[in-house]
Amino acid sequence: MKKSIFVVIICLGILFSIPSVYAEELPLPEGKNIKEWESISAALVAEKRFSEAIIYLDKILEQEPDNLKALTNKAGVLAQLGNYSKSLSLTNKVLEIDPDRLSALTNKAIALKMLNEYEKSFRVFTEILTIDPDNEKIKKSRAALLSGTPTISTNNSEYEVHVLVTVRDEDGNLIAVTESNNARYLPSEYTEIWWKQLDKKEYISYENGFEIFQKSSTMISNEDHLGMITLERVTHGYNIVVFEAFIPMIQMEKTDTAEVQWTIIKN
Repeated sequence: MKKSIFVVIICLGILFSIPSVYAEELPLPEGKNIKEWESISAALVAEKRFSEAIIYLDKILEQEPDNLKALTNKAGVLAQLGNYSKSLSLTNKVLEIDPDRLSALTNKAIALKMLNEYEKSFRVFTEILTIDPDNEKIKKSRAALLSGTPTISTNNSEYEVHVLVTVRDEDGNLIAVTESNNARYLPSEYTEIWWKQLDKKEYISYENGFEIFQKSSTMISNEDHLGMITLERVTHGYNIVVFEAFIPMIQMEKTDTAEVQWTIIKN
């Protein structure tokens, strides 16, 4: 009796395992026309089945090679799959036909960002905002891009940076004084925009053909030491570091304060 039950269980196991194997091998439903293929691909994207979605987008493009919607959607799906170069190539094809297509411009900005083409991505995000100035999602995406853009050394640049740091304890006693020219800046048009805003606010002085910005501030270190000073802006929830300077490490107590004097010369 036990043997019979055991055989039945095995048979049931085999019976219910077969459909699951076959299900993986079954071809996807093809649909009959472009409208159906669009619906299927959209449903697959919603389920994050990106590779399968491309099958149906390709079906559309076989029939209509210049279908801008399918090309744009395929570029977006390729970006999801990490194929940013191919995504960018398709997007550029769309933009040759429709230069102001916002979905394609968004795909392009994202692909450029992921390819570490930060400044090109910034320009595309800015182009989108020229077309759609109130697009909050794009404003946040551009701010996130700037926040994640690596700074570069001011050596051999148009900027010369000097910081003077004076640290005092809670009673005003001098703890340390240090200075540094070891600085980095954000290599973006955004930096130039920021600089022009300083000029409009009359924070820039002129001397012998040079533009000079000076700023003093008092700060408390969040750590038990101070080794880096930043000039940054906060926009749309992101901190954008425009300049940063590195100083010899200074040990600080929570009650110590640091007076920071920035001098930035642009030539």
